[in-house]
Amino acid sequence: MTTAAGNGCPQRLVSLDVFRGLTIAGMILVNNPGDWGHVYAPLRHATWNGWTPTDLVFPFFLFIVGVAMAFSFDRRRAQGTGRVTLFGQVVRRSIILFALGLIMAGFPDWRLTGPYLLMILGAGLLAAKSRPVRMTGALVLLGGIAFFVADFNYFDQSKLRVPGVLQRIAVCYFFASLIVLTADTRGRVCCALLAIIGYWVIMKTCAAPAGYNAPVASADGLLNDWIDAKLLGAHVYRERPDPEGLLSTLPAIATVLLGVLTGQWLKSAREPAEKAAGLFFAANLMLLAGVCMDYGFPINKKIWTSSYVVFTAGMAMNFLAMCYWLVDVKRIRIWSWPFVVFGTNAILVYFASGIAARMMGRWKLHPAGGDIALKTWLYQKLFASWAEPTNASLLFALSFVLVWLVLLIPLYRRRIFIKI
Repeated sequence: MTTAAGNGCPQRLVSLDVFRGLTIAGMILVNNPGDWGHVYAPLRHATWNGWTPTDLVFPFFLFIVGVAMAFSFDRRRAQGTGRVTLFGQVVRRSIILFALGLIMAGFPDWRLTGPYLLMILGAGLLAAKSRPVRMTGALVLLGGIAFFVADFNYFDQSKLRVPGVLQRIAVCYFFASLIVLTADTRGRVCCALLAIIGYWVIMKTCAAPAGYNAPVASADGLLNDWIDAKLLGAHVYRERPDPEGLLSTLPAIATVLLGVLTGQWLKSAREPAEKAAGLFFAANLMLLAGVCMDYGFPINKKIWTSSYVVFTAGMAMNFLAMCYWLVDVKRIRIWSWPFVVFGTNAILVYFASGIAARMMGRWKLHPAGGDIALKTWLYQKLFASWAEPTNASLLFALSFVLVWLVLLIPLYRRRIFIKI
């Protein structure tokens, strides 16, 4: 993990930072209501088929990963970075992202987080120019792996959830990167189509073994849950099937690849107005296709259906096109500054806000001899004491987002961007 500061920062596509910031702010908002029992419907996930605005947040971020990949890979290749070196950077980044996700799941248990902290430190040191430092990094990384293996029984008994948001980003980033490094545009399109169509065929022609029974939201998720149960055991989400499970990661890779293709369009030599018009046109074609596909394979976030991939990619293209038109073409940026602040340190604020939210639920206050979580106390004292419950819950979430904006502003002003 490195920082970029000062005048040496590479030029960024500002509209992409704005879109990323909107997405991260949305993630924090929907993940942190004051009271989960009082949440407006648009800020909840769809129960099964269908979608809400909340169901757009995660695919938007995966799409953004792909768009950014198109720019960053070409920039590194232009700087003389070879494919082998670039692949090494991909592996390092994937390890760090995956380990960060596991730390979020296991925090603050040091026996669960310790191995992953060592892996992150080791992977970070592998990026150093000094050979002795890289050797030290390799030893630290191996030490983290050895720690995990030696203490595997504790990990297994903990039932720590292995899938997760950062974990899925890591896996999708890794496989999408392999495709980008080895295939041209036609190959990338074919891989995206293969993932989308192939997943549809798998879900329609394959089924979990007869007699397999699990507490899934719908029988349509049995195959996903059976694969997770066989390979991950109890290390899955409490609501089944796991929304970041193994099988549904296949179409999620297509979401990243669609972002890559969009990034290629944006960095082409076409006029900015033509790029924006092309994005809007493609976006609405994707929306229409997703709606049509919904009749055969319903839009569903929890098993990341093929129609969901196409529909949410269309929505993401529309949002990005609007940001691009306003921010980079028309230069109307006065509204976008807070989202740029979020977007330039997106992984940092997602990770830090997740850890903070967990600790606010664990830290206990003792008013009048009782025990109450810090989050509950703040919610009741600052919001629920005067606002209607659902509004109070929303105000808490909005305030949580604003607090992180304030904390990020000094980093942004000093041009400190935490990169993985």
